[in-house]
Amino acid sequence: SSGINAEWPLRPGLIDGDIKVTQSVAIARYLARKFGLVPGELERDIVRCEMAEQEILDFHKAFAALCYRPKEDFEENKPSYHANLDLKLAAFDKFVGEGPFIMGDKLTYVDFMVYEYMSQVRKLSPDNVAKVGNVVRLMENFEKLPTLKKFFDSGEHQKEQFINAPYAYFNGKN
Repeated sequence: SSGINAEWPLRPGLIDGDIKVTQSVAIARYLARKFGLVPGELERDIVRCEMAEQEILDFHKAFAALCYRPKEDFEENKPSYHANLDLKLAAFDKFVGEGPFIMGDKLTYVDFMVYEYMSQVRKLSPDNVAKVGNVVRLMENFEKLPTLKKFFDSGEHQKEQFINAPYAYFNGKN
């Protein structure tokens, strides 16, 4: 498919009236502005969210780099991935703080990103994620949000789904 946006014919994409957005983070930021999930107007708050956003993308990049390796490379590189993951998670956990969210009581789009990517990492490395109390608490607080709690309580989120492409060695179903 040629995509939804002539400038960037990529997927994923979102069409909202006359607005056409591609790229995951651009979509997240657009929806955040639309639904009031931005950090506010203070530069330090915006920067804090942007730093968390980029750190989450770094987690995702390292995760994907491991998951898309052939089985032999995956198994060989998994121990070093876990060692690096522990270091990065510890630093991120300190950054997250006691929350309940990245911006304290204010829910932002970055909390959605944290939940999404940490859920993926947790499928591969549950023991590593369990060690970081602030991140775990953020995820638990996210699951308790009234609208999301209904979704999580329904069991809908437990449907088998790929977290990477089916051809990835680790795709979330194995």
